[in-house]
Amino acid sequence: MKRDMDLVRNILLAVEDGYQSFGGSKLETRFAFIPPIVLQHVKLLEEAGLIKIAGRNLSNDIHVSGLTWEGHDFLDTVRDPEVWKRTKDGASKMGGWTFGLLKDLGTAYLKHVAKERLGIDL
Repeated sequence: MKRDMDLVRNILLAVEDGYQSFGGSKLETRFAFIPPIVLQHVKLLEEAGLIKIAGRNLSNDIHVSGLTWEGHDFLDTVRDPEVWKRTKDGASKMGGWTFGLLKDLGTAYLKHVAKERLGIDL
């Protein structure tokens, strides 16, 4: 399985909005991915320290208790659709990326967009 950063961003947005249970058929309507891929990404997000997993139930659903500080920071960096698009475009020009590089690119583009919209350098 390859990491899908659009799915990562969508999961983080869902958790921030209060979505807590990942598993079962509800995933097919919330995300345009099959449940096993979503569950694998949820696990990756926990490994990366972006979300907190509260546990699992008998159906093997994963229950998330929320975002970590790092998860909030990353999401705040790439929340704006324009910043996210620029971040992905920049990363694709490099041919690949690490999570840290993606966050750094997002931060740089966020500062650039802030300068465009607010007229100040950060």
